[in-house]
Amino acid sequence: MLITDGVHQIDGVKGAHSYLITGAQPFLVDTGLPGQERRILAYFNKTGLDPSQLIGIILTHFDLDHVGSVETLAQRTQAPVYAHAADIPYILNKAPRPGLKRLLPFLTWPAYGRLRPPQEIKPLPTGMFYDWEILHTPGHTPGHIVLYRNGIGIVGDLLVGGTLKLAPWFFTWDNKLLKGSVAQFIERPLRWILPGHGPATPAANHWLDGMTKLIS
Repeated sequence: MLITDGVHQIDGVKGAHSYLITGAQPFLVDTGLPGQERRILAYFNKTGLDPSQLIGIILTHFDLDHVGSVETLAQRTQAPVYAHAADIPYILNKAPRPGLKRLLPFLTWPAYGRLRPPQEIKPLPTGMFYDWEILHTPGHTPGHIVLYRNGIGIVGDLLVGGTLKLAPWFFTWDNKLLKGSVAQFIERPLRWILPGHGPATPAANHWLDGMTKLIS
């Protein structure tokens, strides 16, 4: 589903939303739960994108429902995988996911398959990825990032879409840092907030005002 300005939310992906950015430098943001690669590749075909054209797969953070299909997609597309350096050890299974998150690979395996880490991840520094700005937004995880361009924010689990709310505290690494990251993010001009969960949300002023009260 095309949302705006060459940004597509890929239909039918289980777990977190996966976004395809088309144009001169196409790339993918997040990959859903394990076993979602067929849906994602089918959407590439629907848009006329050859998988070999993909310049990268960006992971907003280490959660299973965002990274579940990355290894297979990286093999199929030969695209490099990027994430913030602080989250790479968790994605590669070199550090245990904190709290309840360490249980999720075992709980989802019977229905969706085993979580397999990618062979390599490139550190994604704060700055620009082509014409998208990469914002380090720690809180939900240490290396959580948001992608921002021309009023569009692809926000991972920084915010839940719809009425706009914070990710649940019991799945959040540092709630105080999360609120600080949200405060910095919503200072930017916003037209669309594209979350990992919930609908793509036009950035109405009254919702953003409510978010300001929530994090104060």
